[in-house]
Amino acid sequence: MKKIFRAALPLALITALAGCSATAATNSESSATPSFDAAHPVTIEFWNTYTGPLETSLQTLVGSFEKSHPGIKVKLVYEPYDSELQALQTAVAAKKPPALAQLELTSMAQLAALGALTPLSDAVGASEAKTLGASMTPSIETANSYDGTLYTVPMGYNSNVLYYNPSLIQKAGISTSQLPTTWSELETDAGAITKATGGSVIGYGFPAQAPWILEVREWQSGGEIFNAKNTKATFNSKASLAMFDNYSQLLKTGGAQMVQTDSSLDQLTSLFAAGKVAMFEQSSTAYSGIATAAKFTVGVSQFPTMGKKVFSLGGYNIGVFKGAPKRQQQAAAEFEKWWASPDVSAQWTAASGYMPGIQAAWDTQTVKDWEAGNPSRAVAAAQIADARSRPNLPSYPQISTDWANAFEATMSGKGSAKSNLDSAVSQANSILAKSAG
Repeated sequence: MKKIFRAALPLALITALAGCSATAATNSESSATPSFDAAHPVTIEFWNTYTGPLETSLQTLVGSFEKSHPGIKVKLVYEPYDSELQALQTAVAAKKPPALAQLELTSMAQLAALGALTPLSDAVGASEAKTLGASMTPSIETANSYDGTLYTVPMGYNSNVLYYNPSLIQKAGISTSQLPTTWSELETDAGAITKATGGSVIGYGFPAQAPWILEVREWQSGGEIFNAKNTKATFNSKASLAMFDNYSQLLKTGGAQMVQTDSSLDQLTSLFAAGKVAMFEQSSTAYSGIATAAKFTVGVSQFPTMGKKVFSLGGYNIGVFKGAPKRQQQAAAEFEKWWASPDVSAQWTAASGYMPGIQAAWDTQTVKDWEAGNPSRAVAAAQIADARSRPNLPSYPQISTDWANAFEATMSGKGSAKSNLDSAVSQANSILAKSAG
């Protein structure tokens, strides 16, 4: 973790980032930062998917922004996670998009492909955009880019980890200091737990519909989802078949079960909290909800590997919409620069549990205190250095759904892995061809 995120940054870069909220000119092009009048403030909408405590935390940060930028008002607009992209696409088509929105990584790609997002260099200036890009690791800069252009700034990120029930682990004679880090170890431990509990507990539960887990398993197995130019799907390779076979063999041991659930993983979480599942994988940011639901101290360990050391990178970016009025775009750009400062990035990490995408934020006392407050947080943080983000292709959400359907069918005994994967790849290539045309 420290080798990338905590690498020392040049003083000039840190100074530039820390001063993002200032009203002085920030671009080498000598274009002055737009001025905003407190007597006649510009109001911008910020569409986001947060409710409850996260909504409160976001509102608190927005209040801080408004205090330091008295000429700009930010109105938070809630959009459900499952329908935000559709709502944004509808708003773009109607030429009434918000100035600002929280964007899931693949949603960003779809909107950028539509020409709906303002490139970061246009929003904040080429010099400032270059500085912001340099403040991110390569994987996170990629997650904020589409077709080689930087469009967004990091909002916050997560990585999948292994959640476990300490008492059930210990019943099988497994030490919490020696939890499975490889697939073979996971297979052995899952079987041991199920056997030790007389079959009343699922040693390891996994979801039927979770493309973001399949992606990592594909990369860990030495495969790729697409070719180098992203023009052909390749997730029916020998590596892909081996990955599917690993899951099939795990099911045959009796130590694991595929839980039929949607992508929310609510069913798995409920079974885990009830002591019916000993281990399962979920986002690091799900810890609070899982710990609240469980009546035991929830353990967190590394996401087990299936060969190569690769982990998932998920989360959100913040983007400005090209169709918003010019003054609103300018105000939204000021918010982007402010949010991407190390201090604000760190504050959101402490409030939300999402890890910062700005390297210098890891060196703030705020993030150091956040990490020290719960040892489990260091698990996901240590994985980010070897994390890969989901493919940034507009058509990927549909392709990944078809891939997950192939996985579910195979694990349910409906067709062979080869036939199901070949069918999904054929569908993917048809979608890619249409997109290219």
